[in-house]
Amino acid sequence: MRLNHRSRRRGTTIVESALVLSIFLMLLFGVFEYCRYLMVLHVTHNAARDGARYAAVNVNCPSDQVTAKKTEIETYTKARMKSVERQFTDLKVAVYPCDSAGLALSTPVIRSKSTTGLAPYPDPFGATPYSPWNNAAFTERVAVTVKGKYKPILPSLLFMKAEVELNITAITASEG
Repeated sequence: MRLNHRSRRRGTTIVESALVLSIFLMLLFGVFEYCRYLMVLHVTHNAARDGARYAAVNVNCPSDQVTAKKTEIETYTKARMKSVERQFTDLKVAVYPCDSAGLALSTPVIRSKSTTGLAPYPDPFGATPYSPWNNAAFTERVAVTVKGKYKPILPSLLFMKAEVELNITAITASEG
């Protein structure tokens, strides 16, 4: 009895296709995840820049409206993130005046201006009070920092962490 050559190789095509397809899909989903991460990063940068610009334009608000205007700036910044905001956990926005001495260093350091003008410099997300953003004089810098944890959909595909910490700051000159 003679065996047909095709009948012996009948299942190998399916096995080979499954191997090649699994590697291809892993690569494809990895590219999608990386592109998604870059999109979130780009949108967050733009939102921080828009928030800083909005804060700089509103530096001259009356002293009785500082808290309300700060909340408005934070809401404005989050609104610029649109649907990307859902990709974050623990999303925070801070608006503060920058310390000019930190920006003048050979390697600039973005830090909030303290109420005393001396170190230690307060964390804009901490409980330590810092100078309100509208205390920035004309041409001094105002900063908006967006901080949160980005959650990839398929972190194991790219050997990424389950959460990636993003801390993005945009600075602009005060117009007050």
